Amino acid sequence: MSIFDDIPREDDNLPLPHETQFAYLNRSGRPEATRVREKVEAWFAAYPETHRDALIARFRSAIDDQHRSAFFELFLYHLLLARGCKIIAIEPKLEHTDKSPDFLVENSKGERFYLEAVQASGLSNQEVAAQARLNTALSAIDSTPSPLHFLDLKVTGSPTHPLSTKKMKTALKSWIAGLPTDETARDAAPFVWEEHGAKIQLSAWTRNKPDEQGRAIGIRRSPVMRIDPSQEIRPGFKKKASRYGKLDHPYVVALNALSTHHSELVVHDALFGTPYVRISKGPNGEEIVEDLRRPDGVWYGPPDGRPQNTRLSGVLALMKIDPWNFAAKTGLLIPNPWAEKPLPDLGLGTAELVVVEDEFEREEGKPMHELVGLPAVWPEE
Repeated sequence: MSIFDDIPREDDNLPLPHETQFAYLNRSGRPEATRVREKVEAWFAAYPETHRDALIARFRSAIDDQHRSAFFELFLYHLLLARGCKIIAIEPKLEHTDKSPDFLVENSKGERFYLEAVQASGLSNQEVAAQARLNTALSAIDSTPSPLHFLDLKVTGSPTHPLSTKKMKTALKSWIAGLPTDETARDAAPFVWEEHGAKIQLSAWTRNKPDEQGRAIGIRRSPVMRIDPSQEIRPGFKKKASRYGKLDHPYVVALNALSTHHSELVVHDALFGTPYVRISKGPNGEEIVEDLRRPDGVWYGPPDGRPQNTRLSGVLALMKIDPWNFAAKTGLLIPNPWAEKPLPDLGLGTAELVVVEDEFEREEGKPMHELVGLPAVWPEE
């Protein structure tokens, strides 16, 4: 299966606002995009043939989450090889279940462990699908000719089914054609399209200069949301922790945390519980300040702060890994102090939390470009 299309690539512009990640990488004429495509091609060529086509199909997906998850697995495969590990099996068969973790790995000392990839985008599967449907509609709007006006976009709700983009675009063209060409356009009745639980509303502003090739959407408005980053990560860990039952080797989950709100500290809180400060009075009236954690973590959990999910031996936390920027990233290996099967020395070269006198201390590691043998500025020259 071909990874990228055989097409002319002369456009060196930035991605369109709602363009999928694979679509942009596939068409971009930027030199950096060429280097990314070359690296992806080489990595896929070295991936076992029996599993290659399925991974390529996911990499080419119009759903960004599928594209990113496929690349994350490809990246992990080559990170492990670069660090002297041996991939014993991809999707190894287990005796007690028909489910399979992503990799069975052997380190340089001959010690084996399972590795499972998971990503956290802050969205559920339903929300990811709805966002993909909405992006298709917004791309259609953005490509609608509007040389005299730019559009002010407001979206509420999420589409439960694909929107009728052809009908919507026809109606939008008619609305644009009827807009005043002066500043009174902003007072015109807005364009409204409601379908399958989503509402798209557009107002118009006159451009200072006509632009035949410009994007139609000039302003985007989105609702304010309350975000709990560690809560976004916990469900994925909990699901993976118990997915394969009792295993014969240590079990590591590699996390690709994709939200701008995610960080290594957020991952730590998701595993060990939400931190809080308790202030109380001592027997002599003195103030006592304690740094504590709520029993709501994946490893330190309800109802009373006991160890749980002990089959999960450790987490490799990585932030926003994608084909363009993985070389500049770092990783953090977090061992489970209560694991049924403690982690061996994985030798990955990332930062790692190690236990010193009953407390974690951080040992720094190397950036990914060093670990996989790329220049520090890659994909730049």
